[in-house]
Amino acid sequence: MALQINRCVAMGRLLLVNFLLCCSVSAYAQNNDIVIGQSTALTGILAELGVPHSTAAKAYFDYINSQGGVNGRKIRLITLDDAYDATKSIANAKQLIEKEKAVALFGMLGTPANTALTPLLEETGIISFAPVTGAEVVRKPFNRKIFNIRAGYATETEKIIDHLNVRGIKKVGVVYQNNAFGKEGLAGIEQAASKFQLKLTVVTSINSDSSDLDKAVSSMETAGVQSIILITAGKPSSDFIQAFNKKVKGMQYFALSVLASQASINTMGKDGVGTIISQVLPFPFSATTSLVREYQKVMSKMGIKEYSYIGIEGFLDAKVFVEAIKRAGRDVNSERLITALEGMGRTDFDGFVVSFSKTNHQGSDYVELTVVSKDGRFLR
Repeated sequence: MALQINRCVAMGRLLLVNFLLCCSVSAYAQNNDIVIGQSTALTGILAELGVPHSTAAKAYFDYINSQGGVNGRKIRLITLDDAYDATKSIANAKQLIEKEKAVALFGMLGTPANTALTPLLEETGIISFAPVTGAEVVRKPFNRKIFNIRAGYATETEKIIDHLNVRGIKKVGVVYQNNAFGKEGLAGIEQAASKFQLKLTVVTSINSDSSDLDKAVSSMETAGVQSIILITAGKPSSDFIQAFNKKVKGMQYFALSVLASQASINTMGKDGVGTIISQVLPFPFSATTSLVREYQKVMSKMGIKEYSYIGIEGFLDAKVFVEAIKRAGRDVNSERLITALEGMGRTDFDGFVVSFSKTNHQGSDYVELTVVSKDGRFLR
């Protein structure tokens, strides 16, 4: 009996040692991870952008991890929900920096959040990589802590105004969202219109909850415009188009890339057919370039079945960031990442060129126009 008890005690000690060893190995592996922090809209009015961007980025990081990681280390993306609330976004950013020890912020969504984030970047020295906004506030004045991939709203709006100019359309109305994003976009429209000597016929705002929808619709109807440019995201976009189509048939709408989610197109339904939307990433639905083929291959391998513009943006953002980590070496921090990114110069990521330097952190100015088809797809 005593021998049996001694064997049980010995077995118990062995199991405890193994358990503690496993815990130690697991803790070491996690402590050895390269932590990247993201605050985005996983719920709320812009979840249709936040979720697919974060999902695609994580899928790419997980794919790289499955290949052994980078410089012998795994990448761990920690994503927190802010529901497109700038105050919550900043609280999340502080948690990611202070508690999670993130080496960089990644894919922070929205103009309001990124506007509020700038002082925190200066205070902590952390970088913000690939913010999901085209606002000038993350582009001018130059900030060495911010690296943009997507083209700015000013570039998108200039493409739209140029298209209108070529078509000879002179009576143009603008509906802008009454927040930081909308005002930034409006400034870009006004700048582009001035360049092409186009006088905007009417400009009106709309609240994020569409509470003043009737006012916006009435302003456009009274002005008798030929085309309407929407500087809106989420609910106000579909609300305005559906309401205006009840008043005026056959209006030509233009919108920025923030309206390029399949959820937005589905919400607009038949009212969205013919809407022209500017895009800042390559067409993700046809494998016409190496980048798109890789995107589709990795997403499929990681269990993601739907392709999208915001998805390929998350994928590309992650791909460029992995390249920066490779160049930064094993001991990654914000300063090493800045040096690595600025040293990239002009780099072709399989069909999409990104260019960074010590004086330029605007990675791309790529913009093309797409149109929504009758069956709810994007056509080039």
